[in-house]
Amino acid sequence: MPVTLLVADDHAFTLDGMQRALSRIDGVQVVATAHNGIEAIVLARAHRPDIAVLDIAMPGANGLEVVVELRRWSPGTRCVIVTGTPAPGVLRQLQELGVCGLFVKSADPQEICAGIARIVAGETVIAPEIAMRIAEETAADGLSERELEVLQMIARGLTNSGIAEALSISPKTVESHRASLMRKLRVHSVAQLLIRAVRDGLVSV
Repeated sequence: MPVTLLVADDHAFTLDGMQRALSRIDGVQVVATAHNGIEAIVLARAHRPDIAVLDIAMPGANGLEVVVELRRWSPGTRCVIVTGTPAPGVLRQLQELGVCGLFVKSADPQEICAGIARIVAGETVIAPEIAMRIAEETAADGLSERELEVLQMIARGLTNSGIAEALSISPKTVESHRASLMRKLRVHSVAQLLIRAVRDGLVSV
């Protein structure tokens, strides 16, 4: 008996391509396609697919919301996310919800299909790029309140002396916080630190 799949993406070209590619996996049958999150939930309730392959950014309900709803309406459905660039924290939320696959849209289609074939066989597959991003988000959560203050002031262009004066600490302590920030966020320059901080919403600019 084939493993049944639902595929959801709001871009028709992407949806068609994914349907065709996934249909070629041995033992797989694509039973429904959805163009938005609400349609994905409705079709999942109707078909109870074994696996739902979902985009994150969809109108009506995003991928995260669809996963939550499928836990309620089709608990036997295993969820796979194929995404572009999700907002900070979303990937880890999806992992905590127990999705069985996380892939990036920019990956080679053959790699995505090979990963989904492994999921069909019962595995959980997290693409290396996404595993790294989740690790980075986890590291960012480990920042202290003082480190976040220092990071915000670095983003405003203050020097070590200026930060030290503003926070009533020594420049040496500021340098220690700066080094700790770079270590925790796995960057090697102030430029990389600021790019990472803005990307992950750690500073307001």
